[in-house]
Amino acid sequence: MMRNYQKLTLVTAILGSIIPIVGLFLYFLVNSFIGIPILALVLGSALIGAFITIAINIGAIVAAFKIKNTKIAGAALMGCGGALFLVLHFFAIPGLILYVIAGFLALREKNLSIKKV
Repeated sequence: MMRNYQKLTLVTAILGSIIPIVGLFLYFLVNSFIGIPILALVLGSALIGAFITIAINIGAIVAAFKIKNTKIAGAALMGCGGALFLVLHFFAIPGLILYVIAGFLALREKNLSIKKV
C-alpha cells in the first residue's frame, strides 16, 4: 500500500521530469539534423540543468520508496526539494513546495517497520 507522501512524491517526480525529458529529446533530435553539436554552445547549461533535474527526481523516488525509516525519507525529500530549487531557481518553486509537503507527511508518518522492544 502506498502512503500519502509516496503518492505525492511520485506525482511530483513524474510531472517534474516531463519537461526535461521532452527538452532533451528535442535537443538530440534537432542536433541530429544539424550534425554538428553547435547547439550545445547555446543550450549547454540547459542540458546540464535537465540532467540534474531528472537525477534529483529519480533520487526523490528512491528516497520515498526504498528508505524504510520515514524520518530519514522525509529529510531526504526536503533535501531533494532544496536541491531542485538550487538548480532551477524560481522555476522549481512548485516542485520545492510539493517535495517539502511530502517530506512533512513522511515525518508525521508512524514508522510501522521499526519494532519497539
